[in-house]
Amino acid sequence: MNELTKLDILFIGAGPACLAGAIKLKQLLNQRGINQSVAVIEKAEKVGQHHLSGAIFEARVLDELLPGWQKREEDSFIKRLLASRIIRDELYFLKNKNTAFRIPDFVIPSSLQNKNAYAVSISELVNWLSEIALKLGVEIYTGFAAKELLIEDERVRGIKLGDKGLDKERRPLSNYVPGETIEANVTVLGEGSAGLLAESAVKRFGLDAKKNPQIYSMGVKEIIRLPENNPFGSNRVMHTLGYPLPSDVYGAGSIYSMRDNLVAVALVTALDWRYADLCPQKELQRFKSHRMIKNLLEGGEVVAYGAKTFPEGGLYSVPQLVADGVMIVGDAAGLTNAKKRKGLHYAIKSGIAAGEAIFQAIEKQDFTAQSLKRYHDILNGSFVMKELYSSRNYRQVFSRTGRAGYYLGGPLSLFQSWIPTMLTTRPDHERMQRAQLKRGSVDGIDRSTAVSLSGTTHREDEPSHITLRDESQCESCSKYFGCHPCASFCPAEVYKFEGERLVLSPSNCLHCQTCRLKCPLQMIRWEVPEGGGGPRYKIM
Repeated sequence: MNELTKLDILFIGAGPACLAGAIKLKQLLNQRGINQSVAVIEKAEKVGQHHLSGAIFEARVLDELLPGWQKREEDSFIKRLLASRIIRDELYFLKNKNTAFRIPDFVIPSSLQNKNAYAVSISELVNWLSEIALKLGVEIYTGFAAKELLIEDERVRGIKLGDKGLDKERRPLSNYVPGETIEANVTVLGEGSAGLLAESAVKRFGLDAKKNPQIYSMGVKEIIRLPENNPFGSNRVMHTLGYPLPSDVYGAGSIYSMRDNLVAVALVTALDWRYADLCPQKELQRFKSHRMIKNLLEGGEVVAYGAKTFPEGGLYSVPQLVADGVMIVGDAAGLTNAKKRKGLHYAIKSGIAAGEAIFQAIEKQDFTAQSLKRYHDILNGSFVMKELYSSRNYRQVFSRTGRAGYYLGGPLSLFQSWIPTMLTTRPDHERMQRAQLKRGSVDGIDRSTAVSLSGTTHREDEPSHITLRDESQCESCSKYFGCHPCASFCPAEVYKFEGERLVLSPSNCLHCQTCRLKCPLQMIRWEVPEGGGGPRYKIM
């Protein structure tokens, strides 16, 4: 990668935001005949392997990025996308394991309606976008993990890659490759939810002044292959409230149809839950055990599994998104809407806005925060910030309802936009209490089987990317909460205990970072592992 040590523009993360940004920028540069190097660095071995989303997609944003995209009928991805338009859109309240109530369409807020949106695999979407980017002249390099920002004179100058080929004690092996530094005029951070470089930039430049701390939800998802002529059908999406989650845990279930008799089944839980023994992967199995859901999935086979976090703090948790030489886009910027349960089209729009702002900065040869502020101006005038403003206190309302949960939060959320001031939030880990659900056993797949279906792999002799600041604190954590919370909340069973001895399995890690966000004592240090490792999603 010696040829990459000096670039013009560098995007970190081959997700929808960065790929859209690289595409828009290259389109503008090519139209003007301007030769500038534009590259994307991705830590997964292949594009799309680390991308998972609920992915009910409002595709109108593609009209701006790729005008006439619907007419490319020879494109297999577009054929699949157009065939996946949502026709049946339903919302149910699951009172208990056996009872379900359909919520009438006229009661459902427009923000929760999905008709004419599309069910899409985000893994396949980013693969499609990467092909378009490559044809335009964007360089994409996979299997390289960006470890830290290069900052000189209070300006971001690029990034440093992680070393490759170290053993568990961080000693060089025969295939050792030291992490190179890559310099760029502008570095765009689109690592996704809880991006470490984005967090570093926000902290270093004080970009979150007078903002709420970011809060998160975590989604666990399975892809299930159903028999022919299954009762769920095609072009259908179903969302649920209630069972199996307690009323004071903000979250929801969903099922949506995909191609080839596949359905995506997911359960989302806000990370501010108070229960020390809540296990999202097991709650997903309980969700599937509901009588209505079980009947819909009868005869199905789980063929894939994954998990990820996503930001839900909304407008008041979005930091300033530029500093000298750097921008933040997509989930890393907190651009998701808890009220709509969407963020994919926001990510693409943020990439478009970033590409346009960078192009103007190139024309002026000015890469300061003042010049890059054009990115903010474009976003503020777009549907992204307008919709975030309309739901600015939505998530905070639910955080304040306590044991009443959605029974109070639901009605109050209808009036959240009338609140004239910012409702504050607390970091998710501070919400953990001594309370336990004490669930019994549940049918379905266990976490070890689930991890095997994610394709997750890390080099067994590489240094652990998960460490504890003080492992002796684990015992006091267990005594206080009555259990080891990390042994429950990790969706990949990275944390196990033999008595009070912690047995780490970092090779299981799905890179969701739930552990560092939810650990009540903030003892867990999560770093980006060696490039190429992690989940290998294909249709998530």
